[in-house]
Amino acid sequence: MPINTYIVWDYNFMDQEENEPLPKFTQLPEKYMERLSKMLSPGENIEFSLRCIAGTHAQGMNMRAFGSGASGEQLGHPWMVLTNHRLMLVSKGLMSFETRQFRYDQITSVEMKQGILEDHLIITGMGVNEDWTFWKKLRDYTTKGLQLIQNKINQHLQKQGAGGVTEDPLTALKMRLARGEITPEEFEKLKALL
Repeated sequence: MPINTYIVWDYNFMDQEENEPLPKFTQLPEKYMERLSKMLSPGENIEFSLRCIAGTHAQGMNMRAFGSGASGEQLGHPWMVLTNHRLMLVSKGLMSFETRQFRYDQITSVEMKQGILEDHLIITGMGVNEDWTFWKKLRDYTTKGLQLIQNKINQHLQKQGAGGVTEDPLTALKMRLARGEITPEEFEKLKALL
């Protein structure tokens, strides 16, 4: 099923100097901050944010553009927001504000696919796949986001191991594989990151 994703190309961004700061892509706009501040739980803080070009959400065979209406068109600029408790994917359209949220213990894998003009961050968890597209010029920031998510996943695995019987992260991964929470491919990817 094809997805028609409407992307707003920002040509000014493509012409920026390499050392010029990118607040437009790394700092959440005030309207987003107002909405998100109402959603944060006590003690929860935003640690990282990065604007995407587009995003898609797949659950089983059903796939659609994030922030999409019935037509599947992208209505806003989606953002990846990392807090100390969860990963939030948010998009503000003309008349809507859509969020998808994952606690770090719900994420089974995260990987980055680098392209010529854009990079993709693939987030898998709870039977869903999120495919987020970022400008290649933001690769350092996208990589930082990937590392932060992976660190949060690893911290959660260590906390799980600390509760009761002390487990190292590899043992916790083996247990997740044995329980069917992750696939053998996801196990190998996560094992390589330890």
